[in-house]
Amino acid sequence: MKLFECGIRYEKTMENGMQKKVTELYIVDALSFTEAEGRVIKEMSCYLSGEFDVVSEKITNYSQLVKSDNSQADKWYKVKINYIQTDERTEKEKKTATYLLVQAKDIDDARRMTNKYMEGTVVDWDCEAVSETKIMDVFLYEADGANKPNEPNKAGGTDKPDKTDKAISKAVKRFVDGIPDGQKVTISATGCKDVVIDKTHGHEEDDA
Repeated sequence: MKLFECGIRYEKTMENGMQKKVTELYIVDALSFTEAEGRVIKEMSCYLSGEFDVVSEKITNYSQLVKSDNSQADKWYKVKINYIQTDERTEKEKKTATYLLVQAKDIDDARRMTNKYMEGTVVDWDCEAVSETKIMDVFLYEADGANKPNEPNKAGGTDKPDKTDKAISKAVKRFVDGIPDGQKVTISATGCKDVVIDKTHGHEEDDA
């Protein structure tokens, strides 16, 4: 598997209510460009209700991906690691570079995550550079459970992957964020209570 960086272009509602074409970067793992395009289209279809285009694809040079359990870790950093080896004959140091994609809340957290990930490494190493990327999210087969069967739980049933729940949550967040300030939207569905999203100024005082 290789990690592909895919650019998605779509029309986004800005804070001022205006529509603007934006391009966002996402990472997927795949065996080919064709598979990468199909995967990112499938993933983004869960989050974007309107039309979008895959405008770029490229194979990245990330050898490992380091994910965080911190809910505030919403950024992705490119970390350059040098493995240091000494030639026994010439006694000269040789550095071999590798790149990590690290999820963290800020650059200091990215360094901490890198140090934690590299703990126990037998070969000497140093961290040459840490830089924030424009990557919005990462979709992996192993992480989202796409290639794993449902495993029996203690009650005899199965524990299904929560990919759908996460997709719904992200889609709802995108929808809410896309509602301009000053507007009030009511969502109705048969058999369910109406849901009101109120972004009008002063609604907090009215509710109180």
